[in-house]
Amino acid sequence: MSKRVAFSMVALIAGPIAGLTFSLIVRPQTAPPKAAGDEVRQEKWNNVPPPKSAYAGKKSGPAPHRDISGIWDAAREDGGRQVSGALEHPALITQGRDADGGRPDRIGEGSEGGHANETGIVHPLPYTPLGLAALKANKPSGPGVRQVPSTLANDPADRCDPLGFPYMELYELRTLNLVQTANQVILLSPFYGNYRVIWTDGRAFPKDPEPRWNGYSVGKWVDDYTFVVETAGLNPKSWLDHAGRPHSEDLRVEERFHRVDHDTMELTVTIKDPKMYAQPWLALNKFPLHLQRPDFDIPELLCSPSEMAAYNKDIGDVVVPEQK
Repeated sequence: MSKRVAFSMVALIAGPIAGLTFSLIVRPQTAPPKAAGDEVRQEKWNNVPPPKSAYAGKKSGPAPHRDISGIWDAAREDGGRQVSGALEHPALITQGRDADGGRPDRIGEGSEGGHANETGIVHPLPYTPLGLAALKANKPSGPGVRQVPSTLANDPADRCDPLGFPYMELYELRTLNLVQTANQVILLSPFYGNYRVIWTDGRAFPKDPEPRWNGYSVGKWVDDYTFVVETAGLNPKSWLDHAGRPHSEDLRVEERFHRVDHDTMELTVTIKDPKMYAQPWLALNKFPLHLQRPDFDIPELLCSPSEMAAYNKDIGDVVVPEQK
């Protein structure tokens, strides 16, 4: 069995996605740079972001006006790997923090799984009756209060469907490459090889949009350091996050990219879907993003349907518990 398939098997058993191929896992790497922007690095390709400690106490210059371009990393210790649902609303009864004050991947102290709904979670969401019914139809692999065995989950991403938006920011928020042109901001995400085009030419949303996995995005500057994006026309087949939070075709998502200084930006994501939720809610609140070197190379993080099929053929049937 190949190393990639072996990794895929571990990924499915431990949590999310079977067929995800991580170039960094397959090929050994040396230690990451000592600090963001450090000229000392192991190689030009498949770079590893520095740990959160590299940013602590780092002096930065002023933010440039109306510029969010660059390669930005969401430090793992800040909670960018949102395996239990959107960072501000994890589907967990209890919530903990690691020694550095970050939010680790697996928290909940054994309270995950076995719940029909999210009653009792740390920060409950304002579901409408329709939203609650849609939530119960989604079967996440967790960790979370509603988790099921990975092989019984019905997460569209587990079939290597596109993650869609805002799932791409509310699950594996990793390193993003933002490119500005005269009429667009292009967001490139390595997780599932995703990208989005955010139009800045003043256009309105289409009147009768054909649903898209990433929707239709328009953005504008509200001041010299804050870029606000509105996205609509999203495909309701996708989930909002890894906890299986649903959305309808009426979903609107607001992103606020606020550049604090030259090396730091904050991302805030607000969910607005009156069919599913009685009021808007914050999914990310001033989440810190850290600027990387201009030559930072982001490795592939792709979902492979063929490796997913190989996993299911080899051991999938063994893992699935017997149904009574």
